[in-house]
Amino acid sequence: MATPAKKKDFNKTPQELVTEFWDQFFVKKPGKVTRIFPRSLYETLLPPSQPQGVSSSRNATDSYQAAVKECKEKVKRIVKECERTNEKFTDPDFDIEGDFEVRNCLHGLTHDADLNEFFGELQELYDLGAGKGAKKGIKSRGAPRSADDAPEAPAPEGSKGRREGVKAGWRETFTPGSVHRLDWIFESPQWTKDGYSSSDIKQGCDGDCWWLAAVATIAHRKDLMEKVCVARDEEIGVYGFVFFKDGEWISTVVDDNLYLTEEDYRHYYDEYDPTGKKGRKHRKDKQTGSGALYFSQCSDPNETWLPLLEKAYAKVHGDYEAISGGWPGEGVEDMTGGVSSMLQSNRVLRKDKLWKELVNSNGDFVFSCSAHGYASTRGSMANGHAYSILKATEEVDEDGKKVRLVKIRNPWGERTSAGQGEWDGPWSDGSKEWTPYWLKKLDHKFGDDGEFWMSYQDMLDNFLYLYRTRLFDDKWTVVQQWTTVTVGWIAGYLNKKFVIEIKKGGTVVIVLSQLDERYFQGLEGQYMFILHFVLQDKDGKEQLCRVRPTLNWSSRSVSCELDLEPGRYEVLPKITVERDTSQRMVEDVVTRWAEENPAKLRQIGMQYDLAHAKGGVPDEDEIITQRKEEKKKKEEKKKTKAKAKREKERREKRKQKQVQITINMPEGSTVDTSGTGTESDKKEEKKETAEDKKEEEEKFEDAVEEKAKDDEKKKEEQPKRKEDTAAAEEKKIEEKVTGEEKKQEEKEKIEVVGESKPTAAATEEVEEDLSEDEEEEEEEPKIEYEEGKIPWNAVCVVGLRVYAQDADVTVTLATPNTAEEGASLVMDQHAVGATI
Repeated sequence: MATPAKKKDFNKTPQELVTEFWDQFFVKKPGKVTRIFPRSLYETLLPPSQPQGVSSSRNATDSYQAAVKECKEKVKRIVKECERTNEKFTDPDFDIEGDFEVRNCLHGLTHDADLNEFFGELQELYDLGAGKGAKKGIKSRGAPRSADDAPEAPAPEGSKGRREGVKAGWRETFTPGSVHRLDWIFESPQWTKDGYSSSDIKQGCDGDCWWLAAVATIAHRKDLMEKVCVARDEEIGVYGFVFFKDGEWISTVVDDNLYLTEEDYRHYYDEYDPTGKKGRKHRKDKQTGSGALYFSQCSDPNETWLPLLEKAYAKVHGDYEAISGGWPGEGVEDMTGGVSSMLQSNRVLRKDKLWKELVNSNGDFVFSCSAHGYASTRGSMANGHAYSILKATEEVDEDGKKVRLVKIRNPWGERTSAGQGEWDGPWSDGSKEWTPYWLKKLDHKFGDDGEFWMSYQDMLDNFLYLYRTRLFDDKWTVVQQWTTVTVGWIAGYLNKKFVIEIKKGGTVVIVLSQLDERYFQGLEGQYMFILHFVLQDKDGKEQLCRVRPTLNWSSRSVSCELDLEPGRYEVLPKITVERDTSQRMVEDVVTRWAEENPAKLRQIGMQYDLAHAKGGVPDEDEIITQRKEEKKKKEEKKKTKAKAKREKERREKRKQKQVQITINMPEGSTVDTSGTGTESDKKEEKKETAEDKKEEEEKFEDAVEEKAKDDEKKKEEQPKRKEDTAAAEEKKIEEKVTGEEKKQEEKEKIEVVGESKPTAAATEEVEEDLSEDEEEEEEEPKIEYEEGKIPWNAVCVVGLRVYAQDADVTVTLATPNTAEEGASLVMDQHAVGATI
């Protein structure tokens, strides 16, 4: 049922109506959840060993070395403990065997609810009939964020070559049959056989072709692969890896349990097999070797490195579903610590320049690519799919002409039953270009292995996006600075800017990034931020580069690379936003899944908290705690002032009464100073005494309550003495309060006559305090937002990383001191474009 339109108030001007609309549109106090779990929930836990700083400067390899050291120490401790207990290692943080029925290692936090909603919408459409109730976004809720989901290539089910994976709507649903260890699955398990190779890689049931394409891109580089796989003990069954996350390297370990496609023999039903022959045959045929694995696998039946690397990558992101769908460049970044940029092939200005970088893929750069289009295939190649660029070479043919060729690989590792998966044009397997001369020159063999050659121009014509990753060694220094910014509804450059200072000129790589939401899927919220920035000199006279994403959906980071002279430079960020109100708000997810799946919320929630625990990012929970403390202090101050006010009023009343008594008394009479007066005076005194007593009682109750809280905290340390201590303390407090009450009563009895007049300064001070108190009580009125509408509240965490071959490079955050200075950040006065 549609919401009835709000009646227009014609007593107001059109401008007033427009202003009122925008007042309702924006939340008055913008903010972001920076802690899923408040600080109080962490009180009993050890603090992190390495607290984040506001800004860090280090050699580009320092963070990596620290993560490697930590990883090796973890593996060493695990090996020692397993030898002591005589048990193989089982990972308590990612125990896929123990989690087999719960499936938290397979699926995301909100998976089941999203799936139920999707099928519910399908049922609604079915009940309404074709074309009568289609909902916008039913095919893919939320904006596409990967090569698989981009609108240029709506990939149908099964286009990624999965054997058993089911994709309902936009959610993966995994159904492995069993879990077993390497020595049970493989007859002769080996970490690698003849080293790492892109030809080892075969995609399984997960939609992680983007990541497998990234692995294949670096697999021919032994130095890069060994940089990721840093420690292992195959007998114990423990494997250590490091990955690059949000500007820092992290480490993780996994055990050697893996998912298999087939269930165990007689797992769901019994069958007569007295000799065990049928069971052994079932295991041999369906649960042995690489081909039995549910997720990715090596082409060799006994090689194990790839499924274990994939498991570790899934673990650091929370589950296997979290790594479904993505961009190959991001995968290369995560395993090399490099910086990736996306190139649209039809925008390449100088093809020779790009070719030189491709040929140098064993040096400073590595490349991958993806194909897109509205059709599910382009010839025999799959669209909406990622591929690896393995090699680029320029050779001379039989006639002396130069030919530029590129070797590419599909992570499926083989064609589908329909023959899709490899290029079928010139230089494809079996094409006329493959003469004996070329077969020998390129050492190429035909085969259904996912690898194929094509000309450089055909690659640019058939792959819409190229992903170029710049690699860094110990010659580079990296500095970074994080902050939060409130993003308005109108696009424009922010009044916060980053200032870079370079002492030594040379090549500089600048990266503006946001937190990687893949690590806390389900808690992303409703806003998708798209990053841009401008680099200019310190005076703002010269704009050096203007950067925006090639695609809005690939905006984890944007970057530029250029040569800079020594000096100071400014980076001006611009962040645009897309909002999807069908997505759940973070606070709603927390309150719901704390009951529905607390274990998974703990896992993803702590990932969220760790991601936001960066220097420069304000701790919203700490701010709330400070506000509560300030409010408490103000309330105590109010009570003190109110008491002073009452005491002042009493003195004034008594003084006036005493003066009146003196005036009305006959000559020669004396004033009664014995404490007794008129009946009305006595009643007034009793009333005032009662008020004081009530106040003291409240104070006493607060003191007792505070003491009870302290006793509760000491319960574990001194359980036996708790009651005696509390009783003794309570008695002391009671005696103290009673003594104060008696002193107050005695004081009031002798203050009736002869009371000194308060000084003018004291009176003014009290009146000033009271007037301040009245001002404090005037709180900001609460805004009544229109029912059913959620006001705009977009807050983004962004960071700037700078790589330079300069050990003294620095980056700081600056905000304009005046409105005029902030206005100077506007780059132009033109209207915002339709695609901003």
